[in-house]
Amino acid sequence: MFGSDWLLDGAIMMIERTHRVDNLATDELAAMLAGPEPPLLFDVRTVGEYGKSRIATAVRLDPDTGPDDFATHYGSVIKGRDTVFYCSAGQRSSELIEQVESVCRNAGARSCRNLRGGIFRWYNQGRPVVDASGTTDEIDGYDPVWSVMVERRR
Repeated sequence: MFGSDWLLDGAIMMIERTHRVDNLATDELAAMLAGPEPPLLFDVRTVGEYGKSRIATAVRLDPDTGPDDFATHYGSVIKGRDTVFYCSAGQRSSELIEQVESVCRNAGARSCRNLRGGIFRWYNQGRPVVDASGTTDEIDGYDPVWSVMVERRR
């Protein structure tokens, strides 16, 4: 029987073939978040998914955010900063990066990258997620098809 990591790896491979964006591994993000200049972290999921759990410090960004809205709300704060976008596995965040990458570049962002494998890979590797009350072991699987890529914590 194949595990959730195998399924997630397959999804990542398909996403990366479709979307040519820069990707960042979870260990790289963890190191950046612990460093002196953490990146601006954008969670590109629904309100419900974000409310159930997210990576600490992440700001929710609607998956349908256009470049003009992104520039209006974040253009002045991304100058000189690394920006990292994530969703469940990387599909929605890759799509959004394709829409806002030029905004990031024009505003002087240091980088604009997708978290490879999204919050699913982050969570599956035992990294912490939070909700409004603090650390949680819960995660939203998005839907029954995508949720098989999540290793539930006991």
